[in-house]
Amino acid sequence: MVLVVLTFVVFIALDYFVFSRRAAEASSPAFATAAPARQPLPSVGQGMPKGIFLQPTFTWGRFGSAGEVYLGVHPMLVGLVGDACEYELRGEGEHVAKGEPLMRLGLGSRHLTVRSPIAGRVEHVNRAPTGETRWRDLEERDGGWLYRILPEGAADEVPGWLVGERAVEWTRRQYSQLREFLHATLADGHLGFVMADGGDLPVGVLEDMDESVWTGLEQRFLTHAG
Repeated sequence: MVLVVLTFVVFIALDYFVFSRRAAEASSPAFATAAPARQPLPSVGQGMPKGIFLQPTFTWGRFGSAGEVYLGVHPMLVGLVGDACEYELRGEGEHVAKGEPLMRLGLGSRHLTVRSPIAGRVEHVNRAPTGETRWRDLEERDGGWLYRILPEGAADEVPGWLVGERAVEWTRRQYSQLREFLHATLADGHLGFVMADGGDLPVGVLEDMDESVWTGLEQRFLTHAG
């Protein structure tokens, strides 16, 4: 019986400490995101940069010259959370398996867990995410990526990733499904305020939503590894 209890405690501790909380340290104020312009989220389906792959985990990646992968979170998720989006990130040197928690985006106790689309070792963590809700500037060296990862089995994963028009279409389809999900979840009329402008989802639509909405969204859209 004691062994069962200790095992349960260990699993809870591992889940809690899987993320690096360096993002909250006073020595790293750059982790606070830049405040994006308040605009409808459909814009994330436009202007996809060249060389950017999308994964069904709501992440994006591009390859470096040495085969490393620069990974970031889809701008749509940043936009859903809003201006004050907070990050919980893995630590440098950690190994992450495909499908494991890669990062959390949130506000206080509410968060969305984003899972890794690939296995590998975290070589570097970018401590200056831009907070962009569009694709602009993501081709820059520090433009929006959060991790530089030395991947394992990248050749097996890339065929399932999305690029070009396929990536644009996937983004538009996910936006439509997210919008339908929030409509159905908040059918009591609360969505009328945040969707006043033509029914589009504005940046920060989740800011005033309770934890159950965040949990439902994560379970519906973020629980698979692609």
